[in-house]
Amino acid sequence: MGRRNALLITIVSIAVLVLALRGVASVFVHFDPALAPHKGNTKYSSIYNHKDRSLGEPVFNDEHIAGGIVDTPGDIVIDSSELPLSSAPGSGFNTSDNVVRMTISDLSHGNLILVNHDYRFDIPVDQDLVRIYDHKTPSFRLDVNTHLLAPHVIMPLNDMMDSFYAQTGHNTVAVISAFRGLSRQQYVLNEHIAIMGSAEAHRWVALPGHSEHHTGLAFDLGFYSGGRLRTFTGTGVYAWFRDNSYNYGFILRFPESGVNITGTYYEPWHYRYVGLPHSYLIFQNDWVLEDYIGYIAEYSQDEPLVTEYNGVVYEIFFTSDFEIFIPLNCEFDISGNNTDGFIVTMWR
Repeated sequence: MGRRNALLITIVSIAVLVLALRGVASVFVHFDPALAPHKGNTKYSSIYNHKDRSLGEPVFNDEHIAGGIVDTPGDIVIDSSELPLSSAPGSGFNTSDNVVRMTISDLSHGNLILVNHDYRFDIPVDQDLVRIYDHKTPSFRLDVNTHLLAPHVIMPLNDMMDSFYAQTGHNTVAVISAFRGLSRQQYVLNEHIAIMGSAEAHRWVALPGHSEHHTGLAFDLGFYSGGRLRTFTGTGVYAWFRDNSYNYGFILRFPESGVNITGTYYEPWHYRYVGLPHSYLIFQNDWVLEDYIGYIAEYSQDEPLVTEYNGVVYEIFFTSDFEIFIPLNCEFDISGNNTDGFIVTMWR
C-alpha cells in the first residue's frame, strides 16, 4: 500500500508540474466536417462482427415483449423543485484558475459515457433518478407512470416533446421504457431469447450491466393510435425525432447506418442524451457514439476541437489525466467516457 501511495504521489506531482509549465495557452483546431474520419473506429466499437442485413420495420420493441414493469434502485429522488442541467462529475462556471480533480469512479459518470457490448456500466447505489411523470409537460404520454430518468434529462426531454407537438399537433408520442435495473434487463433478455433464440436476442437486447437503460440517460419511444400503443418506427410524422432530436442534446443511439459498429440492430425508438454540442456533431457526421468517442480521443487540451453551435463556441478535448486545468471565467463540463479517460467541454 505504501509503495502504491508513493507512486500515486509521484504521478500527481508530475501532472501538476506539466500543467504549470504549459499554462493556459491553447492551439485552436477548428472542426471541419470534411476532415471527419470514416466510420468504423475499432477501439470503441462492439466486438460483434456480422454481415450487413436489411431489417425492414420491427414489429416490437424490447420493453413491451416483457410488459411495462420497471424496477427501481434503492435511493431515488422522486420530487425535485429544481432539476439540474448536468450530472457530470465536474461541471460549472470557473471564477478562478483551478484544477478539477477527478476520481476513478468519475470515469463512469457523465453524459458521454460509452455503454455497449464491450463496456459495462455498474449502476451506482446512490444513482439519482426522478420519475418522469412528476415533471413532464402535457405534450407527450407515458405507458406507465413509474418510468425514471436522470434529473437533468427531463428538461431537454420536455423541450423536445413540446416542440414536436407545437410543430405537428401530435401528442401521441409516449415514453415506454427508461431506466432499468439489472433484474429487469435480465427479464427482458430472457423474454427475447424465448421468442427468437439466444443469438438473435443478443443483437436486440444488451446483457445486464451493458444496457444504456442502466444509466438514466436513455429511453424508448412508442406512439398511440386507435387507442393502442404502437411500435415506433421513426417514419412519417415521427421522422421529426430523427431529424431534430440533436437540437435538444439527444441522438438516435442505434441507427441503421451504424449496425456494424454498435453491434446492435437498428432501433428507431431508442434515444440517448449526450448533450450539446455533442449531439450536433454526431448528427452532422452520421456517427454513432462509438465513432464520436474515438474521434474526440485525438484532441488534447493543447489542441482542442473547436466548434460552434447556436452562436456558442465550444472547445472539446480528451484527457486521461485525473487533474484537469480549467481556465478563468470559463463554463465547463467534464464527462467520463467509461473506458479510459475524460471528455472536457469548455465554453465562454
